Amino acid sequence: MKILKFGGSSVKTTERIEQVVQLISSEHPCAVVVSAFGGVTDQLIQLIACAERGTDCNNELQLLFDRHRQTIHDLHLETELLSNAVQEIENELSVTLSTIANQKKCTPQLKDAALSVGEQLSANIITEACIEKGINATYLDARKVILTDNHFGNAFVHYQKSYNNIRNEWKDESKTRIITGFIGATKSGDTTTFGRSGSDYTASIFGAALDVKEIEIWTDVNGILSADPNVVFDAKTISHITYEEAMELAHAGAKVIFPPTMIPALYKSIPIRIKNTFEPDNPGTAITQDRLRDDHFAVGISSLYNVSLIRFQGAGMVGRFGVIGRVFDALAKKKINIILVSQVFSEHSICFAIQPAEVDLAESILKEEFLFELENHFIDSIKIENDLSLIAVVGEGMRHTPGISGKLFSVLGKKNVNVIAIAQGSSERNISFIIKNDEVKSAIRSLHQYIFSDN
Repeated sequence: MKILKFGGSSVKTTERIEQVVQLISSEHPCAVVVSAFGGVTDQLIQLIACAERGTDCNNELQLLFDRHRQTIHDLHLETELLSNAVQEIENELSVTLSTIANQKKCTPQLKDAALSVGEQLSANIITEACIEKGINATYLDARKVILTDNHFGNAFVHYQKSYNNIRNEWKDESKTRIITGFIGATKSGDTTTFGRSGSDYTASIFGAALDVKEIEIWTDVNGILSADPNVVFDAKTISHITYEEAMELAHAGAKVIFPPTMIPALYKSIPIRIKNTFEPDNPGTAITQDRLRDDHFAVGISSLYNVSLIRFQGAGMVGRFGVIGRVFDALAKKKINIILVSQVFSEHSICFAIQPAEVDLAESILKEEFLFELENHFIDSIKIENDLSLIAVVGEGMRHTPGISGKLFSVLGKKNVNVIAIAQGSSERNISFIIKNDEVKSAIRSLHQYIFSDN
C-alpha cells in the first residue's frame, strides 16, 4: 500500500480534483492525505485577523463556503451527507470566530481550531468525489488518531500512541481513507496543527504507522530542485537524495517538503517520492536512506530570505562557561527558534540568526539573562543586524571533498559577496552562511554555476 499526499495546488480547482481522483483510483486501496484547497489557509488567516479587529467577517466567511459549495455543485456531489458535514464545519468556524471577536484576541488554541477547517472541507469533498467515481472510500479526521501535546501551531506528535490508533483504524484494508492533513488533537480533544505545510508530515506519520512501501508527495513541481527556480532559471530536478540531505535543504528554506516529514519515514526506511500532479509520468525526486554518488559534491542550494542576526561580543566572554547554553535555554523558554549559530574560536564573539518577528522579544530576553555581564562589561553590547538571508549548500559529497569551503567562498569573493557569518555542521554535508538580502541572487547563481556546470 502507498500513502498519497496532495497539496493545495493539486486540489485548487474542480478540474484538478478530478485529476487527483483518477490518481487515487489507480492506487486503490490506499491512504490519501489532503491539504486545504489552494489559498484557503490564507483566507482563514484573514478571517482570524478580521475577527480580532472586531469587524464583521460574514461576507468573507460566506465567500469561503460559497467556493466549496460551488466546487461540490460542479463535481455533482450534492448529497445530504456532504451538505450536512459542510454546514457543521461552517457552524463550528462561526463559533470560533465569534469567540475571537468577543475576546478581541486569538489564542494559539483558537487559531488552530480555525485553521483546521480548510483540511476538513477538502477531505470531505474529495471523499465524496472518490465515492461518486466508484472508489470504496471513507473520510478520516486525523484528530481521531494523531495524538499531540498542546504546543498549538507547532504540535509535537506522540508517535507510538498515534501509530497504535492508526493501526486500529486500519483493520479494514479494503477501503481508501481520505485523511485531513496538517492537524491532530491533544488528549483532551483540542485541535492542534503542525505548522504551515504540515500535511506532508501527516502523510509520513501514517506511512510509518502502516509500514507502507512508499510515501508519495504530490505537488505542482517535478520534485526538489537544485535551487530556487525564481532565481536560477536552469535549476535541475534532483533525481535522488538522502533523508539527511532533504532535511538540511528543507530547514534552510526549500519549500517543496516540510522538514519534519523525513523523521517517521527515516526511522522506518520508507522511501518518499516528490511528484508533480500535472506531470504524473515524471519520476520526480526519490528520498531514501542512501544514494549513489554522482560527479557533484552538492545536491542543491537552499535559501531562507529575511532573517535577523543577533551578535554579542566582549573580551569578558572568553572562558565564561555555558554562554551558548544560556542563550539556547533562555530563547527556548519563549519558543524562539535559532536558525543558525556561529562562534569564533577565541570565544569572545557569538552570533545567531532568528526570524525578524522575534527580534524584539529575543533582545529583551537576552538583556535580562545577561544583565550582570552587560553591566560589568563582560559583554560590550547586543547588536541586531537586519535585511539578511541564509544560504545553505547541501550534499553528502562535501564530506569527501577537501577544501570545499575555501572553493565556495572564493566563488563568492569573485562576485564581491560579503559573508557575514558561517556555520558548518559536524556531518559536513551542509555549509551555511549569512549574507545581505541584496546579494542573494548573485550568490546563488554563481554558486549554482560553479557546482552544477558541465564545465
